[in-house]
Order: sequence, then structure tokens, then C-alpha cells
Amino acid sequence: MFRSKLLFISLLCTTLLIGCAPQSSSNQTLPDKPKEINASYVSRPINIPSVVAKEKQMFEEEFAKDGIEFKWHDIPVPSNQLEALAGKSLDFSNSLNYVSVILAKASGNDIKVVSSYSHFPKGISLVVTPNGSISSIADLKGKKIALQKGTMLHEMLIRALAEVNLTTQDIQLVNMDSTAAATAIAAGHVAATILPEPLLSKTVATGKVKKLRSAEGLISGLTVIAVRNEFAQTQPELVKRFLKVHKASVNWSETNLEEAFAMTAKQNQLDIKGVKNLYPEFNFDMSLNDVKADLQASATFLQKEGMIRPDVDINKLVEDLVDPSYLPTT
Repeated sequence: MFRSKLLFISLLCTTLLIGCAPQSSSNQTLPDKPKEINASYVSRPINIPSVVAKEKQMFEEEFAKDGIEFKWHDIPVPSNQLEALAGKSLDFSNSLNYVSVILAKASGNDIKVVSSYSHFPKGISLVVTPNGSISSIADLKGKKIALQKGTMLHEMLIRALAEVNLTTQDIQLVNMDSTAAATAIAAGHVAATILPEPLLSKTVATGKVKKLRSAEGLISGLTVIAVRNEFAQTQPELVKRFLKVHKASVNWSETNLEEAFAMTAKQNQLDIKGVKNLYPEFNFDMSLNDVKADLQASATFLQKEGMIRPDVDINKLVEDLVDPSYLPTT
């Protein structure tokens, strides 16, 4: 009888201890995987990795393993991509220009830069009408110039003007996207604009504009892959897998260049020779090694120019913005 009581008390204490013990982290509720992943699709200037990935359905096949539907959204305008990220209708933004990213972050858009997409400063140029009235940047004073504000093209213009002691107050700046700007300068409605490839080559080929100054030495021509911070925090493994697939598309493109050129030419309605000529101007390295320094320099410049509020801590902004921890290690 006494032994039976001792056994009962021992079992009771063991049960109570187990019940009071902290739960294993493995039993904690993990966020459910999303039913779909949404990413922006930008095929221009010549975004070969994205074209290849879409053509070969690389992302669709990867995430279908988990029953997740992957959806591309054709959103070429940076401001529209950022609006979609803020509204949670987009999870990833591909080929987003670095100035738009900085300004969005400074305005409270909670995003992360998780990879570089491309660098192409040689593929951007300030162009003017070929009538001879503009032969240098200094000649832009008082002229009407069209470009999309809040982009790397805007920063390039500011930096080019600064080289000759001019500011945007010395010109007439008209806000419009690059396609509209190309049409406007060809029609003689504006005196200058800044165009990226392949629109740059197409417009110059008409004979209605000429190159005056490339972006090389002015801006990095950087585009990045950005993700909603909430998505990155709750689905870190999916972000890592996304970047692994992107890397696979870069690697496949490099190994199968001719096929990648053909896909890109068809998608962007370009001559394949044009794609081959432009390809050397683009670097699709995903590394973020120099990106923080580039963003730091740009953000400091933009703040000085009044495009970022003076109370914004630039160091903290860039530190919060760039996260290389999701990049593939192999």
C-alpha cells in the first residue's frame, strides 16, 4: 500500500513537470506558406535572366512543389511596382532602379534589397536634338528636358548639371516616362532627355537625336531585387529559394547565350544583333558587396538635393534597406 502511494506520487510529479515544461520550438506555430507568390516582370532594357526564367517557367516549377502558384506581373514603371509592394499585391520586385528604392524606403515603404539585378551605366545616355544648338551640358540651361522624376535618370541629370555648376532650377524639367520622352524629343517638343537601352539605340537610329553624355562616371546604373519586408520575415526560406531560381536563370543564360539572346530579342521585339551588341554593357552579378556603398553615396546626394527629408538618418536607412543574408552561398 505504502509503495503504491509512492509510485502514484512519483507519476503525478512527473506529469506535472512535463506539463509545466516549456514547449519545444519545433512545436511553435509556423506561418503558413502563401497560396501564391507575386513578382514583377520587367523584360527591358534586356533583362535576360527574367526573360529566360519566364520562358522556361523556372519559378513556376520550383514553387509548384509546395502547391504555391507563382504569378508574373508586367509592371515596368518603378513607381507602380513600389505601390504594389506597399499594397501587398506584389511580393518581389525585379529590376527596380536604386534611386526609386532609396526614395521609397525614405518615405516609409518597408522593403528590403536582397540582391543586385544588374549594372548598366554604359546603357544610359543623355540625348539631345541634333540641330547644333546643344553641344555641351552647359548648353542645357533654360532648355526643356523630359524624364521620369525620382529615378536613376533623374539623379544622372542632377549630377551632369552639377559638373557645370547648374541645377534643375536652371532648366525646365518635364516629368514623363522614357517612352513618352523619346517620342517628345523626336517630335521636337523637348530639347533633351535621358534614355536607357534598348530605347536609346532605337531613338538614336531615327537620326532625330544624338548622344551627348553617357551615365558612366555619373551613376552606377544599378537595378536590384526587392522584397516586402513582412514577406521576408515570415517566409525567409521562400526568399532564399526565389534567389536560387534567379541565380539558376543567370547561370543558364550564360551557358546558353544564343538561345537566351533569341528569347530576349523575341520578347522585346528587337533584332537579335541588337541584343548581342547590348549584352556586354550589362552585368547581372547578384552580389551586394558594393551596393551598400553605392546606395549610401546616392542617398547622401539625394538628401543634399532635397529629395530626402533632412531628418532621415541615411546610414540607418541603407543599413535597414540592404540584407545579403538571403543570397545563395553556392
